[in-house]
Amino acid sequence: MKLWSTVATLLMIALLLPSLAFGATSPPTAKIVLDGKTLTTEVDPLNVDGNVLVPIRQIFEKLGAKVTWDQSKQTATIVRDSMKIQLTVGDRKPVVNGSRAEQLEVAPMNVKGNVLVPVRFVGQKIGYDFKWVQETSTVQIFPKSGQGSGAGTPPTTPTPTPTPNPGQVSDKVLVKTIQLTKDQLLVGTDKKSPQANVFKLTSPDRIVIDLPGTELDASLAGKLVNNVGEVPSLHPMVEKVRFSNFNNDPATVRITLDMKANADLTISAAAGQANLLVGVLKAPEPGKTKYKVVIDAGHGGTDSGAVSLTNKKEKDFVLAVANKVAKLLEKEPNIQTYMTRSTDTFVTLKGRSEFANNLDADLFLSIHANKATPTAGGTETFYYERADSKAFANVVQKHLLEATGFKNRGVKEGDLHVVRETKMPAALAEVGFLSNAQEEALMYTSAFQDKVAASFVAAIKEYLKIS
Repeated sequence: MKLWSTVATLLMIALLLPSLAFGATSPPTAKIVLDGKTLTTEVDPLNVDGNVLVPIRQIFEKLGAKVTWDQSKQTATIVRDSMKIQLTVGDRKPVVNGSRAEQLEVAPMNVKGNVLVPVRFVGQKIGYDFKWVQETSTVQIFPKSGQGSGAGTPPTTPTPTPTPNPGQVSDKVLVKTIQLTKDQLLVGTDKKSPQANVFKLTSPDRIVIDLPGTELDASLAGKLVNNVGEVPSLHPMVEKVRFSNFNNDPATVRITLDMKANADLTISAAAGQANLLVGVLKAPEPGKTKYKVVIDAGHGGTDSGAVSLTNKKEKDFVLAVANKVAKLLEKEPNIQTYMTRSTDTFVTLKGRSEFANNLDADLFLSIHANKATPTAGGTETFYYERADSKAFANVVQKHLLEATGFKNRGVKEGDLHVVRETKMPAALAEVGFLSNAQEEALMYTSAFQDKVAASFVAAIKEYLKIS
């Protein structure tokens, strides 16, 4: 199947399919099956007034498109080759290549940070047909005739994965052994081991090792229970070792060390043995750890950011807080603080992320303020995809809520440049809403800014395990 022929079609279905009338009086959930496989999405598809709405990011990205989200405009943009589609929450008229398309029956919605659009907008122009299965509340999406295997016939059950021939050559690396001795982590593979991606998680403390391009061999796969297996730990700093086939596309084996104590892990191929990874755990040396933390005050210079009800500027609020954070961090001997801007200057998004990456920083925190309707309010924190960034965002949100006392809008995944393009754990905090009279009044007081700055410092110290 040619992916972009499918994506091009996803964009105009609203006019070409009859209504999917299900007679619902409330928005029940549905599920989606694409090419015989049930799609897993962060939020369930919905049936609204007889129209099924689906999460746009998961569907388009499955088809190779790039999806970005503009928080201030509440607009999702989908780009692939020469095609550009913009869908705005609450607006029934999408923009396709700069021109307004015909009106959708139901406007896109934002549900828990995910944009949902009518399924009729994701159909025939991409070479797909639909079938609604009332009994299971399922929308089946399948290729039209000539678009690939199984084309033209809606599947009734997922196609089973074929069993490979015994002599079939696989490009995946098989993980054959996982062992944690009192000194080392040993991971044996059937061919040259891949480079491991290692990161830490907190609450509770874990070290995670992802091995891209790998899967468990039969002996280890046979130990999985609900896709999780365990091997005993003989290491004094590790409670237990867990492993799983974490991802299928790309294939990834994940090994997780449940820690008893804070430690760092270095892992690489053994000398002269390309099919053996050796990991060594070591406790940080007291007084010698110097973490590099980047504090990013959003906007600046010609970019004012959001403007409040009384014409105050977001750039001024976030700079005041960022400078207070930097001043507090100066008192921390184990932290070296860097700022993307400390004055009212303009820095590009690319400049911010490159600054942090070139420093090889350990942590990145971007500070912002929100704007929407006068009734909207609350505190939220964003991250992008990586588990370490999500863990940091959770800690930031916890402390920030204690400082603001505002409504908890949650921790959300957002396709925002500074958290997407930075290579270290990164979070973007939206402290409160400048469009909310009560929140704005507090946000421009020095006492409130002091509390917010202290909460950010507490979050940074907790994540880095600095007492």
